[in-house]
Amino acid sequence: MTIKDVDQADLSHNAHIESPYTLYRRMHEGTGVAIDPEVGVAVAGYADLVELSKNTELYSSSITEDDRGPRHMGVSSEPVQDDVEEILANAHPIVNALFTADPPVHTRHRKVISKALGPRKVRELEPQIRAVANDLIDAFIHKGQVDLLPAFAVPFPVTVISDILGVDRKDIWTFKHWGDLMISGNIDMLSHERRREVAHAVVDLHRYFVPRIEQRRLQPSDDLLSEMVNARIEGEAPLTTEELLPIIDQILLAGHETTTNLVGNGIVALLRDPALATQLRAQPELIEPFVEEVLRWDPPIQCTYRRATADTQLHGCPIPKGGMVLPMWAAANRDPAEFPAPEAFDITRKNVRKHMGFGYGPHFCAGAELARLEARIAFELLLERLDDLELDEAASDLTHLPSFASHGYQRVVLRFKKQH
Repeated sequence: MTIKDVDQADLSHNAHIESPYTLYRRMHEGTGVAIDPEVGVAVAGYADLVELSKNTELYSSSITEDDRGPRHMGVSSEPVQDDVEEILANAHPIVNALFTADPPVHTRHRKVISKALGPRKVRELEPQIRAVANDLIDAFIHKGQVDLLPAFAVPFPVTVISDILGVDRKDIWTFKHWGDLMISGNIDMLSHERRREVAHAVVDLHRYFVPRIEQRRLQPSDDLLSEMVNARIEGEAPLTTEELLPIIDQILLAGHETTTNLVGNGIVALLRDPALATQLRAQPELIEPFVEEVLRWDPPIQCTYRRATADTQLHGCPIPKGGMVLPMWAAANRDPAEFPAPEAFDITRKNVRKHMGFGYGPHFCAGAELARLEARIAFELLLERLDDLELDEAASDLTHLPSFASHGYQRVVLRFKKQH
């Protein structure tokens, strides 16, 4: 098989961004792979992604070929321009860490994060997280209408992750701005001007956190940043600033963008099925499987990236050394070999937690438990406190964000009555 024989894809085309599941269905009916000449080889099959995720030697998460750490310069192969490099020269040195590192380096980082964001630690945060959500609802509940993303779905996880990291609440929207730019730098094709914006965000984030890292080394406090700075794993050195900065960046990105779009995608799915909304109000214990089905059916992260470390092939499709490979997690979630009737939204699926909404294998999302808890609390409180919820179609903009990797709506406006 040659490249011209493989299914072709244009992941950046608006038609794909608005309806990615059309391509995924076609891939499942064919070889399970597709090529976007501008990006790389996309892989859709559930079983293929299980094997790909385990094979970190061949499919590396350190996707920058120069091994200079995460560059945030987009997924284009175009060299970084000189004026952008001048901006980045003011950033603190970093190395590949956690999400962009492979075992055994990744394993060491994962141990530290697991101590700080493990299930027990996350469960302890529930009262704090619930209070943040209630405060946000209090601010709009008397209005009878809400622009959900800026009023709730954005500030909710941003405030939670900022509190956890020990960020001053007055800095939350600056934090959000940096996060938006840097996640774009991790997953999108960037213009020259966008690269300049992202580079400035990288420098500003480093200037914000380096003194806070140093402060917590001298005087530990009760937050996640202090736990990461001062964590000691037996037989291993503590994390350096060069390691901590990209890990903080990844926690920031995963800690807000994913949950924002999970809440937005979920509420739209829910309001298109009034009977389901009624059922969840009567049986709030079903909100957990509802969240899992949203993560399978319309996940906020559609794909991530790996780089081939040697010439290889997948289902006859040649992949050159250095070529980009895209695990299409959202496509695997629609694999009929794993999920019968994959296009149906069904919270009673017995295997729903096998979805790949958080990835799979060694790089399974370190913040998955936090995202699950935030989403459960968000839907519990929205359904508990807002009655007669309905989508204001005229005021909403249900076109999608301009990204094939991050998946969410532009504007979701709700009408409701205050619960008595």
